Amino acid sequence: MGERHVRRRTVLKGAVGALGLGSALAACGGSDSGGGTTSGGKAVVRMWSWYNDQEKQFPKLIEKFEAAHSNIKIENRIFGTPDQYLPALQAAVAGGDVPEIFAPHTRALTYGTGGVSADLKKDLGDDFLKDFFDSANQEYTLDGKQYAVGWMAQTFGIFYNPDLLKQAGVGEDEIETWDDLIAAAAKIRAIGKHPVALSCNPTTSSLDFFLPLITQVADDPTFYLKLDQLKDGATYEDPKVVQAIELNKKIVKAGVFQPGTTGTSGEQAPVIFYTGKSAMLFNGSWTPQGLTTDAPPAFVKKYKVMKTPAIAAGKRHWTANQAGAGWAVSETSKNKDAALEFLKFLYSADEYSPTMNESNSMPATKSAATRIELPIMKQMTSWLLDGDGCPHIPFGPGSVAAGDPLAKIFDGSGDPAAVAKEMQQAVLNAKGG
Repeated sequence: MGERHVRRRTVLKGAVGALGLGSALAACGGSDSGGGTTSGGKAVVRMWSWYNDQEKQFPKLIEKFEAAHSNIKIENRIFGTPDQYLPALQAAVAGGDVPEIFAPHTRALTYGTGGVSADLKKDLGDDFLKDFFDSANQEYTLDGKQYAVGWMAQTFGIFYNPDLLKQAGVGEDEIETWDDLIAAAAKIRAIGKHPVALSCNPTTSSLDFFLPLITQVADDPTFYLKLDQLKDGATYEDPKVVQAIELNKKIVKAGVFQPGTTGTSGEQAPVIFYTGKSAMLFNGSWTPQGLTTDAPPAFVKKYKVMKTPAIAAGKRHWTANQAGAGWAVSETSKNKDAALEFLKFLYSADEYSPTMNESNSMPATKSAATRIELPIMKQMTSWLLDGDGCPHIPFGPGSVAAGDPLAKIFDGSGDPAAVAKEMQQAVLNAKGG
């Protein structure tokens, strides 16, 4: 993706490193404002993130808000990447001086239950939250409380080169199921091309592809939410999870992906696609931004996108959808009310939709989704409006560790039942239980 497109893969790459940072980092974070007031008596709202997608839009939003709220000052700080951001946030948390609005990363629920993040269900109410996609709200909700809201949603699909599909004798509308994709893959390999480019490096990236398969098998978007928290007896050794691993193995064994997916990074997979080495690419909704920047203009004009295949004809095309970027509000800041006021402004109809359009980003609310202008982004968002979105981000304690054993399925060395057992143990070890 590059630094301009930091969304999903670098989020999970930094997730494990985010755990366990202590007070020794306290000197790294903070602000001169300290969450108090300026000498002019203004309430200071510090906003921290790595969301450089909107680096051009935030100053305009802040200027407009401050003009209408003379008693509030917004201090926006954008870190380059999650790896640069996380130590500063952890230091702020350890030092008890959390920015008023911050990107909670994969620790949204942990910060919420620990009293760091405010319950936005209580503070903003259902009328505000009901406009967000259900899957975006679900990822930040635990035991009836919601500790963040989605900023940029993301979904996944199969980007494809229509010229190569035609050359292989594959119709653009004939891939509905995984079996259809497997059949098409054989034809594509026959013309000397990889069928689908995929990144499974780092291993956590493989979860983007795998976790929606669990929802396809269960046909229940709440199943992974329970598995993520290991609640209600949920376990990775559940037959539904094993069946999803078996499906994943079937797809890999059929040669759908290029060899060496576990050695292919998130930056390399799109290159395989736009240089013509593969006919298709499995990737997220940030892809149009990256291709516009990196791919030849002629390629940008011709590539298209289709839904992730379904488990069977007529079944729902469940696709990964959650908010790779979100906002939490400090529960303990004396300027919490000012932070909530600015948060509501960011999502107001006159501000949020134009911000997402100008940055070519996927919005996390249904109302803004209906106003998307970029054609491919509009197409992918329509799948979410149709209800095809499902959870795919491991927010639960230790959940991200499930990606390591899963690598054995992608490199062809693992047995589904054994891998499921290893995934369960890896998560338990990572969460310390």
